[in-house]
Amino acid sequence: MNPKPVQLLAVALLAARRAGEHVMANLGRRDDALRVERADVKHKLDVEAQEAATAVLRAAWPGHAVLGEETADAPLPDAEVRWVVDPIDGTVNFFHGLPWWCCCVAAQINGRTVAGAVCAPELGLTFEASSDSPALCNGRPLRVSQTDDTRLATIHSGAYKGEPGSQSFRFMQRMAEIAQRPRVMGSAALDICMVASGKADAYFEPGIYLWDIAAAGLVLERAGGTLEVLREFGGWRMAALATNGKLHAACKDALAPLFDRGPA
Repeated sequence: MNPKPVQLLAVALLAARRAGEHVMANLGRRDDALRVERADVKHKLDVEAQEAATAVLRAAWPGHAVLGEETADAPLPDAEVRWVVDPIDGTVNFFHGLPWWCCCVAAQINGRTVAGAVCAPELGLTFEASSDSPALCNGRPLRVSQTDDTRLATIHSGAYKGEPGSQSFRFMQRMAEIAQRPRVMGSAALDICMVASGKADAYFEPGIYLWDIAAAGLVLERAGGTLEVLREFGGWRMAALATNGKLHAACKDALAPLFDRGPA
């Protein structure tokens, strides 16, 4: 028998916090990167934070599968419960000294997220939700905005790191055309949590990974919003739209046709 979502959430919170604690204890190592590229940073603390989170998960349920960003190519055991870990979402921000980054842990049963925690320790924020409990930030309930006109909306986004240039930014141009303001903050999970908090109205990214959205997506849904995968590209990569619900159809109608112009 699988554990209950609230039991999984307790472990997800502990794992995300342990990952965040490890990173916070090593802030002096912000430049300790394994590789720095034009559009990405591979950081030693990404690896170490994932190990810290995984140790918590393994101690609680050694038979569960763990999909981590840093080990995503490794085969997964056949298990009904799969943990999804993003040790540092917003690594480029972290590398440059910006506090807009977080540690994410989600639990999925048969591919459906049932518990999720997003810990942003430098901001002092912890978001959480399970399939049978409300979305909270630091213990306080969350609710999406009531904005129903894209012209009055802020839409957060990001450019897919694997494809810089005009091909990627056609989506940003479209968001700029329909929204009051587009925003690029650098952490998908925190952006989605801002939609859940009513501080943003939508989030879209044409090329993102499961570990970026698994935990935050559940927080959004439990706060009354909508998360939809618009395209799947394989290798855990997808295009995802997250909204307050009221703007979902309008945003989807504006963005979905752009996929027909070529790969995102």
